[in-house]
Amino acid sequence: MKTSTRLGMSLCAALVAFAATSCSSTKSATPVNAAEMQAKFTAYATPSAGHKALEQKIGKWKLAVTMFMAPGTPPIQSTGTSEVKWILDGRYVEDVTEGEAMGQPFHGKGLVGYDNLKKKYVSTWIDTMSTGVMTGEGAYDAAKKTWTYTTSIPDVMAGEYTKGRSIERFVDNDHWVMQSFTPDPNGDEFLSMEIHYTR
Repeated sequence: MKTSTRLGMSLCAALVAFAATSCSSTKSATPVNAAEMQAKFTAYATPSAGHKALEQKIGKWKLAVTMFMAPGTPPIQSTGTSEVKWILDGRYVEDVTEGEAMGQPFHGKGLVGYDNLKKKYVSTWIDTMSTGVMTGEGAYDAAKKTWTYTTSIPDVMAGEYTKGRSIERFVDNDHWVMQSFTPDPNGDEFLSMEIHYTR
């Protein structure tokens, strides 16, 4: 058994013991079934079938990026690379992207995983073009090999975060496409970015 697995189980057992002691010592609280709690925590912490779909993202990719600052504006094109790998014993996928944006070096890092509690895919993204964290929640359509996320993205001009949408669609084992849709000044959705990934 891996050290990390043993440590995880030890922490889980300690948490269960603490929770059971705390709850049973409070007269108004319902006593905790330690075995049931441990089983639920173990299920929550264990990579599930939802995680398996992320395997197709693993690898090194070349990126062709097209950005649109507003509807009808000329596209801004650039290239980059992305290395995607499993971290934390298969619980999350980490994406480290390098490239350029608007003539400047670009560095970004994303995490995506399947939340066994929410039954949704969850994602975060940070990069050198912002100081915030972009987040997303979504679902996977296995028949279409497509993830669809509702995202929270910064609207710098408005001074607040706003809702957006992103789609990740696998064409085949060596190609996939990410599209990001954001609101224009009128609140209508438009395609703001498209990235083609090639293995």
